[in-house]
Amino acid sequence: MFNKEKTIIKIEGMKCQHCAAKVLNALEHIEGVKKVKIDLDKKEAIIKSKEKLDTTKLKKAITDLDYEVISIETNHE
Repeated sequence: MFNKEKTIIKIEGMKCQHCAAKVLNALEHIEGVKKVKIDLDKKEAIIKSKEKLDTTKLKKAITDLDYEVISIETNHE
């Protein structure tokens, strides 16, 4: 069995499905990302990966879309 990481990013500015789709697309293209789920109600992205991701790259992908990253939390599953 392999290790799994879950990263939760709180994002300010996502207000609609179009916003969520833009964030989803940007995060899915980051190396190491296996699965992304956007929870629009909680304004967060949940990212699954096999290893710890570079949070700087995650944050840049979101801020490049003009959204604000409030927090990033990574948990080992």
